[in-house]
This record gives sequence, structure tokens and C-alpha cells, in this order.
Amino acid sequence: MNKTNQALMGTVIGVASVYVALSFVLTLSNINGGTNSIEAFPLFGDGITIPESLHDAFWGLIGIYTGGGEEGGNAYLTMFLFAIGFVLVVAGCASKPTRNLKGKEDDPQEYLFTHRPKAFLFCMMIPWNIFVAAWDMKKAPVILPIILLPFMLPFALIMDLVLAVVFLIVWAVMTVRIKVAASKDLAEYEKETQYAICPKCKRNFSRPNIKCRCGLILSYPVPNRYGVKYHTCNWNHKIPSTSADGIRSKLPSVCPYCKGEMFTHEAKPLVISMVGSVGSGKTTMMISAVESMATMAKEKGVVCEIMTDGISLNAQRTKARVPPTEAGELDSEYLFLRSRDLHEKQVVINDISGIEFQPDKEKILFEEYYRYNDGIIFAINPLEVMALHHSQSPTKGSKNTPVATLESFYHMYTEINGYGPAIKSTVPLAVVLTKMDDPKVRSVVNAEASPVEFLNRYGHRMIAEIARSAFGNVKFFKIASLGDDNTAMEPFAWILSENDPDLKRRMF
Repeated sequence: MNKTNQALMGTVIGVASVYVALSFVLTLSNINGGTNSIEAFPLFGDGITIPESLHDAFWGLIGIYTGGGEEGGNAYLTMFLFAIGFVLVVAGCASKPTRNLKGKEDDPQEYLFTHRPKAFLFCMMIPWNIFVAAWDMKKAPVILPIILLPFMLPFALIMDLVLAVVFLIVWAVMTVRIKVAASKDLAEYEKETQYAICPKCKRNFSRPNIKCRCGLILSYPVPNRYGVKYHTCNWNHKIPSTSADGIRSKLPSVCPYCKGEMFTHEAKPLVISMVGSVGSGKTTMMISAVESMATMAKEKGVVCEIMTDGISLNAQRTKARVPPTEAGELDSEYLFLRSRDLHEKQVVINDISGIEFQPDKEKILFEEYYRYNDGIIFAINPLEVMALHHSQSPTKGSKNTPVATLESFYHMYTEINGYGPAIKSTVPLAVVLTKMDDPKVRSVVNAEASPVEFLNRYGHRMIAEIARSAFGNVKFFKIASLGDDNTAMEPFAWILSENDPDLKRRMF
């Protein structure tokens, strides 16, 4: 049990126990003096006693007379039995059923004492929990509280009355605290983060699940019925539930859909998907862009934390020998950018094999790749454009041309997002001529006024026309991914700047 629950239970049960203890002491005094009364409300004047007629019926039921005279000695036996009854009530308050606040299998974290399911009913059961505890032990010990029920009953009922009043007060206070803290946390999350993206299944969701260090999968810790400032798993591990200290954002996360493990850092995700035919240079461009981004971040005093192998330092060292991207649905690459004056950003990059865009290939619509995008980069290999213009296709009879690839992608994109012919996407589209590090490419492309002029001259006017008809925000680039003149970051920087003014101000 965590400290918050210890404090809550200590307050509620403590007040009730003190009240009942005072009732017990005054009741013993009454019995010893021959008054035959149980002090139910010892703090209110002279108290309210049970009518004498009911006392006589009660004593007769249990076969003991507690009045004065010759039989007055039985008062000591009655006092002893009431003492045992009082102890059983108090023992119920400290029993295991009272302290059991564990969550269920689907969300195994400890509830707040005041906000667990049916909390008020559980609170009213506290004086009677000795029956449950005795039954759970070996069943037979439950006989003792059953036999002594008449001597427990007055104090259990008194405790229930006090528990109800104190519990409702504490519940109201905790409810206000939870609502205030939850409202503040939600407002900050919606402002700075908005949602999370899974790098495996590509779906977005409000908040992921988290993985405790004991391996339990829990709902994302926010101020709620599990706690205000922190939650506790069923194994008593403390988990922060606010972003105040920055620890919560570093918790290992789990996708609520595919159960894949990841990190979100409570960062705003910015998703860029890459499109292009086989050999268009997408992967090399991505790795070089991340390398440049990391260098720029260091110069600007921004921390760049690369999380995946595909864009790691090792990948950067071998970017000149990158193998073709595998077909099929691949995990996203991602990194984080943060500084003291920049709330953390998550840059997510989807590198999709050019094979998936071949017109003659059976399509597997990667819906989530294109539903949650902040920008799209369409890569074009100028060597392929020139070869096609001179009827020297790199692969004889291949339909994997830049125009065919763009048309195939546009068909998939509009089908997934439900766009009609007259609807333009508001997602920024960067059309990029790659391989400018090749002297032959550089001399030919630079001879034209712009990338668009190059495409027009070499028979690919359709690319610009399709791009501008389908997207409302299009920009053309020519980049080098290898060598000293590395400009691969330019289309990425443009897309990130279009989506996040804070990142543009701080980085670009």
C-alpha cells in the first residue's frame, strides 16, 4: 500500500476507531456502574443510550444479566465479552481485506482508498472484515466472530456511522484534487503533445500504456482514481502520474493496439513518410538527413536522441552502402529533439520500399502509413529520369518509373483518406531530386533553372502536374546525400518547419 492510501485510510479509520474506542470505554463504565447502557454517541452531551427495555431483551437473549444486586458479578463477564467484540471490530480495520486495494488483471495498479470500485460499500464493510479475514485463513476461525457477534454489533454499527461521515468528507476532498490535477495535466498534454504514434503498427492514440519495471502493463499514469501525484502497481512500485518532474515522460511505453514497446517521451510526433521507386535514394537521404539534423541540433544547443537502428550512428557510418529497403510493413525510424526552451518533439520517418508502389504489384494498403502524416517526401532518381528520356530504362520493360510510382502512390493515398478528385491534401509534399553528389547528375540538373524545369525537359512534366493537383503545399528540392555537400536535410527541415513553428524557430 502506498503512502497516499496509508494517509487516507489512517484518516478515515483512525477517526472512526478513536470514536468507537471512546464509546467502548464509556460503555464499560456504564456496565460496571450498573447503568446497562451502550454509549453510541459519547461526544454529544450525555450521550444517547439504548432504551432499558431493549437492553433487558438483549441481555436475556444472551443469558446474562448485568444489573446490580447479587448477580452484579456477571458485569465483569459482559465487559470481557464486549472487550473481545471491540477487539474483533478493530482487527477488521487492520485485516487484509481492508488493505487490499489492488487493481484487476487488465490494469494491475493500486486504487485510491476513496476511489476504488464500490468504495463506499467497501468502507462500510471495514468493521465486518474480520469475518472475511477469518474465512480466508482456514474457514473454521470464522466461528469465533459469529459467536461473539452480539458483542461486536454495537461497536461495528457505531463505526459504520462514523466511517460514512468521514469517508464522504475525504472522498469529496480527493475528488476535487483529482479533477484539478487531471484538468491541468490534460491541458498541458493537449497543448504540447496531442497524441502518440506507434512506430510498429503506425496507429495514433491519445496515450499509450506503460510498462512498469516489474513487467506489468498499466494504463498511462494520469491523475485519476489510481492516484494524484503518483500511482502504484500491484507490486508496490511507484510510478509518477504528472509531468512535473519529467520522469513520467521517460517511462517505457506499450502500444494499446499491437502491444509493441516504444518510447513517446510525451513529445509531439511529427510524421514524415517517404515515397519513391526502387533505387531512388530514399534510405540514404533519410540517414544523411538525420546525421545533419543531429549535427545542427548540437550546434543549436538542442539534444538529439536517436532511438532506432536504421538511423543510428552505425547506419550513418555505412550510409554509402545501404542495402535496398525490404518490402512489407517496416517499423518507423524515430528520434527526439528537446532543449530547455523547446518542448520535446518526436520526428518519425516511414521509409517504404519502392516495390510497394509498382503498378503491377498486388497492393497491400498500409493505411496507417498515410493516414497520420505531417509531410511526404517523393524521391526521384535523376539518372532514371535521364535514362528513360533516352529510352535506356535501367530495367528493360519495367513499369517502376517515377511517374508510375507517383500515380500508384496517389491512388493509394486518396483511397485511404477518402479524397475525391477535386480535393487537395493539406499535407506538405516535397518532391526531391536525389543523387546530386554524382557529378554527372549535378552537371545536368544544375544546367536547368529549377528541378521542375529539369523534369519538364526530360519528359516528366506529369510529376509536377500530379503533385500540384493532389497537394496544396508542394515544394521541389535537389539534394546530395553523400560527400561534404550534404543537403539531404532540406526537405525534412521544410516539412518540420511547416508543421511546428517552435521547432522552426529553435532549429531551422
